[in-house]
Amino acid sequence: MTETFVVHYSEIALKGKNRPDFVRVLRRNVSRSLSHLQPVITSESGRLLLTVEGDTEEVEQRLATVFGLAWFARAEVTKAEVDQIRAKVMEVAARDSGASFKIDARRSDKSFPLTSAQLAQELGAEVVAQTGRKVDLSHPDSTIHVDILKGQALIYSDKQDGPGGLPVGTAGRVVHLFSGGIDSPVAAWLMMKRGCTPVYLHFYLAPTPAYPLNSKVTKLVKKLSAHSGKTTLILMPFADYQLATFGAPGELEPSLFRRFMRMTAEALAPVLGASGISTGDSLSQAASQTLWNLRAFDEGSSLPILRPLLSYDKEEIVALARKIGTYEQSLEEYKDCCAIVTRHPRTRVKPDAISEYVRVLGLRKLVTESIEHGTLVTYNPTTDELKSVPLREGLHLQEVLPEAEAKL
Repeated sequence: MTETFVVHYSEIALKGKNRPDFVRVLRRNVSRSLSHLQPVITSESGRLLLTVEGDTEEVEQRLATVFGLAWFARAEVTKAEVDQIRAKVMEVAARDSGASFKIDARRSDKSFPLTSAQLAQELGAEVVAQTGRKVDLSHPDSTIHVDILKGQALIYSDKQDGPGGLPVGTAGRVVHLFSGGIDSPVAAWLMMKRGCTPVYLHFYLAPTPAYPLNSKVTKLVKKLSAHSGKTTLILMPFADYQLATFGAPGELEPSLFRRFMRMTAEALAPVLGASGISTGDSLSQAASQTLWNLRAFDEGSSLPILRPLLSYDKEEIVALARKIGTYEQSLEEYKDCCAIVTRHPRTRVKPDAISEYVRVLGLRKLVTESIEHGTLVTYNPTTDELKSVPLREGLHLQEVLPEAEAKL
């Protein structure tokens, strides 16, 4: 069955001369999310019109995952003629429940013979006469919207909230440090809401990447890909680092490992086209996330470190994880690198101390050596296809790693 949806954006409308670029990416993302339904999308007077062949509920579920959408609604479309508009309004009114209503008419095409107020008054009177329902302009049980465009009119009543934000892909790429716990998926979701495309970087304990590939780590990446489309996950073994740092002070271990993770992300960023690094850090939620230890993490970085959860408390993060559907998967059993670090880390690590251990232990060189043992995983949510290859085969590492090591 052919359905038409009216789709509105909000924040994009404030982008001035750059707005066409944001709208173009938004259209691409809407089309991608509904690609199997062969959508036809047009731009009309500050809104998108979407015509699609498919189940209404499925379309609504998929639109609810597209960042940049303020709201959307299934619409009736007719010619911009009063009699035809009146007939469609009565069809919509017959489907609505509730004792009260109002008509919200908006006339983009000023050549239409009635003003917005005149049209709303005339249509409202007709609904009252035909249904007996009452007009309530302040707190109606339902609102029937009538948008007058050039040559056509849209009539709809059931507006649904979109996720808001900016279209994924308009703010560049970030390498996102991904643990698979509660916080990092939520942080990735928030980065996507601000237009970033995350490339997930995960360090695993197991001897081979088969363990994380068949764990909640991959499940969570698949879940998040509903918002971003094709997704990249890089799996890095922890063993190389563990052997190289044997004997380092236990109280420095979390901060030292986190510095190593950041350095790895920084080395991979050029070949991934990333302009920043993002994490799930929440200020002082853990000993490794105190202000002093965050400074030790950032010290020497040539890229911005983005922390969308910085001011969130745990209850707020859990609530958001439940909202976006990652909470239950995040609780699944999985042994990650955090399971073997010291339980008594220092809360005020000096950046110079971490930098000295980086030098003494040769971690700059270890970064490039470890990357050679990484695994590149790609996931396409449209086809549900998951592929994995050695990182050295999937990326042109020889072109960037020597330069990256020199910069670390």
